Amino acid sequence: MSHAIAKIAYAHNVTLITLSSLPCDSKAVAAVLSALSQHGVNVDMISQTAPQGGTIRLSFTISDSALADALAVLAKVRQENPAILPEILPGNAKLAFSDPEMVHTPGVAAQVFSVLAQAGIQVMLVTTSEVDISILVSGHELNDALAVTKEYFGVAPVETEF
Repeated sequence: MSHAIAKIAYAHNVTLITLSSLPCDSKAVAAVLSALSQHGVNVDMISQTAPQGGTIRLSFTISDSALADALAVLAKVRQENPAILPEILPGNAKLAFSDPEMVHTPGVAAQVFSVLAQAGIQVMLVTTSEVDISILVSGHELNDALAVTKEYFGVAPVETEF
């Protein structure tokens, strides 16, 4: 099986925010993301669950440095809909694996997850595109994740800004 990874990038100081019991409609998601944007909070990885009982869970990442602004926005969101339950987890790291050839190479995600699983590294969030797999891990596991993926894929990781 081919190792279709040309680049591994990583970022420190990433906060994971998960909103539970969000109403199951696009308007609710748009309202949250728009409110964050209007307050200058840059949202990165975004993942939404399938609807269950009329609600969804929305997870996304922000820079740890934007947490105070995000908390102010979420307080306003909760005033409008108190059923929304935010879970906040700062101090994480994002790894992004990319290669234009991933679109034509089956099993790349399986390789990434297998390498991390064999090292005992817990994946907290994943987002993908045809040419990118972004993984969120606990900040204290970043060095181990970088070491095992560098060894397996033969690519030196590059630090990026969030």
